[in-house]
Amino acid sequence: MLSSAYSLEPNKWHNPAMADLMNYNIAKCFADNYLVKQTKLNYTILQATALLDIPGTNKISLNDKARTKNSIQNVGATLADILNHNSTINQFIKMSDGDTLIFGTLEGIQ
Repeated sequence: MLSSAYSLEPNKWHNPAMADLMNYNIAKCFADNYLVKQTKLNYTILQATALLDIPGTNKISLNDKARTKNSIQNVGATLADILNHNSTINQFIKMSDGDTLIFGTLEGIQ
């Protein structure tokens, strides 16, 4: 499921740069928590940073290396590639555009 990078970190929602996303982050927080805690479904929650309509590079950064922006194309390609990696099941993955090719990056998720 696609989510927001800070959907589960309400302490960051009051940052002026995120003020316009307050309602979105609240909704994603409820959706993420419901999926994880109220269902028995397998899940992977991709927490993307800011989505931009810019050309994709097919390169990303994950988790603690995530930066501040994502091309929509890179997010879509990452969501598609997640389906090929069982190691991503029941994981939260924060992502942004970065320096590592998408195809292969998710193999390192544990």
